[in-house]
Amino acid sequence: MKKRLERLLILVLVVTTVCPITSMARVRERKIQLENDQAIEESILLPESVKRSVGVEQSTNRSKALANALCTITNTEKGIIGVYAETAMFIPVDWAALTIYLEKWNEDTNKWSTVEIFEKEFTPADTDDGELTRVIMSIDVGTQPAGYYYRVRCIHELEYDNGWYEAKSTKTDGIMLTNIK
Repeated sequence: MKKRLERLLILVLVVTTVCPITSMARVRERKIQLENDQAIEESILLPESVKRSVGVEQSTNRSKALANALCTITNTEKGIIGVYAETAMFIPVDWAALTIYLEKWNEDTNKWSTVEIFEKEFTPADTDDGELTRVIMSIDVGTQPAGYYYRVRCIHELEYDNGWYEAKSTKTDGIMLTNIK
């Protein structure tokens, strides 16, 4: 009986030691998978009269910290694309990041291609009260040619409780960038 108890204890120690290591190694794999899965999904090309598109991902029952994720793309009609991303959390987190992909529709290949990437990391030190419960990134992009469809994809990531990781991805539909009207 004593030997069985010792074996069981050793097995439990091995499993508890190996499991956290493999789950942390999967964090980067998870982000890459989110990027690849999202790139495959197509967006609707909206009529030229539509100037704004929003991509929203509400929380699921499995999420402990990530409340919702949102991204928007706006045609300012001045040859400038307004890009916005936001992540809200249920609880304060230790770290958060937003990765925004501005993508252009290629009519020859019928695929989206990334033309610019914007990344930002956030920590509790970035906030006035020391609690990281919401992150926002807003950018005006004036480097892309008008007359094409653009969309935004965003990866919303966070870590809490010393290494727990959650991520969501959002995307907008495609809007036509126009010049000054």
